[in-house]
Amino acid sequence: MKINFTCWSILLVFGVCTLISGCFNELPQKEESISVKHYPVVQNNDVGNASLFLKVQFSHQKGTNEWDEIPIDAIEGFNYQMGYNYVINIHKEQMQNETTDNFNTSYTYISEESKELVSPNATFELPLKSPSYQPSTLAFGNVEVGYKMLGEIPIECSTLCEDLNTSLETDGTVTGVFRHNGNNMIKLLQLK
Repeated sequence: MKINFTCWSILLVFGVCTLISGCFNELPQKEESISVKHYPVVQNNDVGNASLFLKVQFSHQKGTNEWDEIPIDAIEGFNYQMGYNYVINIHKEQMQNETTDNFNTSYTYISEESKELVSPNATFELPLKSPSYQPSTLAFGNVEVGYKMLGEIPIECSTLCEDLNTSLETDGTVTGVFRHNGNNMIKLLQLK
């Protein structure tokens, strides 16, 4: 009888230890509501190349002017369209990269709370050339074939195409003022 009690005690202690260690090893995960701005921004990615990022506001940032940037394709299942401000629900999970021992955050789209078209007069700025990025010229193309922001977002430059071409060739830093032009295109309104 005493042996049986000892075995059960050992099993109980082992089970509790396993349960407690599992709790300590569990990585944070949660569902939350985030806001997503109507235009992407340019940031350097993990390997130092210029990439498009979403400007997002997590639940702990609501009511502030604080926004974070995450890669434009970081939210699995989210079909982002420029020109809309979103409030969406996501599943956010920290994952350990076992080869580098670093932690990555994964995001999975759950649902959309709102999707609001911005005013046709809403403007935003994007860098077109900057030594802060690799490559420094972010508007790919030329006057004949047209320009695309990082080869992805078509830029309608109409009367400013020649000026854009000259600025990209001669200036160290070029910023464009844009507005949405439908179909995930942006219209260049001014060069800075």
